[in-house]
Amino acid sequence: MKMRFLLLLLLLFALFTVVFTLPRLLEKERVPVPSVQTTEPQTETLEEKSFPYETAWGETESRRPFEPDYKPGEPVKREKLPAHILFASDIHYMSRSLTDYGNAFHELIDNGDGKAVRYMPQIWDAFAGEVIAAQPDALVLSGDLTINGERVNHEELAAHLSVIEAAGVPVVVIPGNHDINNPYATAYFGDEQSFIETVTPEEFWQFYQNFGYGEAASYAPDSMSYLYILNDTTWLLMLDTCIYTPENRVGGELRPGTMKWIEQCLQEAYAQGITVLPVGHHNLQELSRVYVEECVLQNHDEALALFERYLTPAYFSGHLHVQRIMKHKTEPGVPDEVYGIWEIVSNSLIIPPCRYGSLTLHVDGSMSYHTKSVDVSGFAAANGETNPDLLDFSAFSDRYIHSVIRRQIYDSLEDLPDYIKESLADFYAELYRDYNAGRQINYSERKKEPGYAWWDRFMNPSIQFRQVEGMMRDGMSVNHNAEIPSPY
Repeated sequence: MKMRFLLLLLLLFALFTVVFTLPRLLEKERVPVPSVQTTEPQTETLEEKSFPYETAWGETESRRPFEPDYKPGEPVKREKLPAHILFASDIHYMSRSLTDYGNAFHELIDNGDGKAVRYMPQIWDAFAGEVIAAQPDALVLSGDLTINGERVNHEELAAHLSVIEAAGVPVVVIPGNHDINNPYATAYFGDEQSFIETVTPEEFWQFYQNFGYGEAASYAPDSMSYLYILNDTTWLLMLDTCIYTPENRVGGELRPGTMKWIEQCLQEAYAQGITVLPVGHHNLQELSRVYVEECVLQNHDEALALFERYLTPAYFSGHLHVQRIMKHKTEPGVPDEVYGIWEIVSNSLIIPPCRYGSLTLHVDGSMSYHTKSVDVSGFAAANGETNPDLLDFSAFSDRYIHSVIRRQIYDSLEDLPDYIKESLADFYAELYRDYNAGRQINYSERKKEPGYAWWDRFMNPSIQFRQVEGMMRDGMSVNHNAEIPSPY
């Protein structure tokens, strides 16, 4: 009996060793898995650096929030090389070969947001001439290059961009939500709209390989984002914020692998005193009281925190079709001298007054920005045009966008006398024209106008009245120029 008891104790001891002690010993001997997150500034160049987050386009990692764990420390102060960059967005290029300008085409523009598609060739040629004459260090196009992602439009636009590059101006592009896997790629003939071939991400890359993609210093692993070195002290972080797999969507995001890659780029630039300018199609901040859906990045809070962690001076975007400039403040009342990233949104090049942006980078790290309207009239006169719309494009474009929006608002109003509908439609269209162009709006004065009184009386509350209020309030700020100080 005593022998059996001793054997039982030995068996229990052996079992205890296997269950509890052995795993701990093995754990101590296990080789630690190295973290893929960089924790120290790297000295090798981006050409030499390998990025470990290899996934196919459109595949996504875990959707847990991105949390950077690197502490940047004090910034490296360094004299900058001066530079000049032109920005344009939402070109929505459309080939003449896709329409006969019949009823289907007019249905497109009559129900649109004021795009002057009929005069796309002249607007583009005038714009390209101004870019070539200015000879900037780069022309940056922040997405929605085509009307709806039509393959032929990408082909033609790439050919036009080649002309600009041949004249000595580098062009760098990113896609917008209209450009890839777009199920609404369309041709317009007679009374019919017919769906035509769009492009895949791989085809987009091929079309624009000479306009940033083939010249990049580094690429994100899970999107078509890339790093473009403008000069020794300025990098352009060209960010693909679009969602086009498994299907095209209007909204945007920065994918997890792209976020990790962005931080690696920012870390290295910060350690060398290099200015990084991120460019994305979708917005980083909620900049509009009018357009409140699918404009801002889905993970914009994470992106804002990441960019500001490395004292990024400004973020450039489009998508909104409204000229907007806003400095990020963590809360109301923060003094203007406290650092916050600026966002500059270029309105659509094809929507009157057809503006683009000009950015000058100074040696002290500060920047100056202003907008300019394409001189279509000057181009038309110089090239022997006889069309009065083109020869006085400023007046025509004002009338055009007003008439398009006025008609839509008038038709949407019901159960009101015609004279009230006309007043409501006129007020809305005038406000829309100024808001889209980024013109400053005097809120208190506009509220005194009869048109506003009709809106307040008959349409409050309604979505359209909220838009009227939003345009007036947003338009109170200056959106055509900005002096951006060095963040340190």
